[in-house]
Amino acid sequence: MDMLAKLLVNLTKSRDAMLSQVQLIKGFEAVLTALEDAVNDAPKAAEFLGRIFAMVIIENVIPLRELGQIILEGGEEPGRLREIGLAAEVLGSTLEIIKSEKGENVLNEIRKSVQFAVG
Repeated sequence: MDMLAKLLVNLTKSRDAMLSQVQLIKGFEAVLTALEDAVNDAPKAAEFLGRIFAMVIIENVIPLRELGQIILEGGEEPGRLREIGLAAEVLGSTLEIIKSEKGENVLNEIRKSVQFAVG
């Protein structure tokens, strides 16, 4: 999974940027739309997606504020992932990976820049 995250970061940040930030966000929105079904087949799908999101945030490709918003609005119907608790699972995994990779100070700095409710 880390290789996929690195690939996405490199495709977006490279000098010849093969993917724009907008394209990457559209792709993530599509994945979030299918996440509820994916979790039935792959119970750790939310955790794996959180790992990818963490790398994208750590590498300053997409800010947590923006990713958090698409997570909270995600699902087959807007907001469905929030309703069933998958949004919290993805965000929790994302923040946990950031903490383990970069430490609590970096996590706190990233969290200070964002204010959204996961309830």
